Amino acid sequence: MSASDRAFPTFEVKGIFVAAVDLAFARDFLGQHASNAHGEYVAVTGAHGIVESAHDERIRSAHQQALMVVPDGMPLVWLGRLLGYNSVGRVYGPELMEFIFADQQHRQLRHFFYGAEPSVIRKLCQVLRARFGEFNLVGSHSPPIKPLGFVEQDDVLARIRDLRPEVIWVGLSTPKQEVWMQMHMPKIGCGLAVGVGAAFDLLSGNTVQAPRVIQRSGLEWLFRLAMEPRRLFKRYALVVPQFLYFMVETVLRSRRRSRHQTANTNISAL
Repeated sequence: MSASDRAFPTFEVKGIFVAAVDLAFARDFLGQHASNAHGEYVAVTGAHGIVESAHDERIRSAHQQALMVVPDGMPLVWLGRLLGYNSVGRVYGPELMEFIFADQQHRQLRHFFYGAEPSVIRKLCQVLRARFGEFNLVGSHSPPIKPLGFVEQDDVLARIRDLRPEVIWVGLSTPKQEVWMQMHMPKIGCGLAVGVGAAFDLLSGNTVQAPRVIQRSGLEWLFRLAMEPRRLFKRYALVVPQFLYFMVETVLRSRRRSRHQTANTNISAL
């Protein structure tokens, strides 16, 4: 989908068109499209996803083919605002789920959970029902840990297809979930998938969330690094400096383009 075909503003970072929207817009968009979707998907991505896309064509393609890519991370929000999109806000995966399940009409949609261990899914359902009330869960699947780009079993896809979910929440982490959705949602052929990363673990209480003030400061990565240094040190050592470079590169390119357009306008006026 080209930028001109989208019904919402976007800004481009390394070939990825990020929606300049906020949480409320993303919730409403998801609710409006879920019932009539035919295997599309929404990527909830942050700096990590952008950096991974810059180095892997599969990941970049998965983001480019998404129905919408929303900014899950303050660095992307800051970049959008630097580019003039003042209404852009963070669309954090767990908060997007909360916004959906807080609405009675959205709870009546046919939901499917893909990802996490069965015990986490059970706890997630308990938490969501305790906080928001009953919702329409048609099924779930907890896949074993597999590498990026793994091919899902046909019987699993057939089961999901037969259940005809309207919203498929995919919790595999970036970039595995984006590639999974690109590969498998056309085969499922119904519903709208949303890749929400660690939202299942976070909302169920299986993993500790950063305090809201840290989330909004843009230092959530530092909190997560402190919680899981061995797993995350290498990732953040690569992602943080590269994304800062991408931010500067994108802003400078935007300003050069703006000056060029202004110069052409002035010449045309002569």
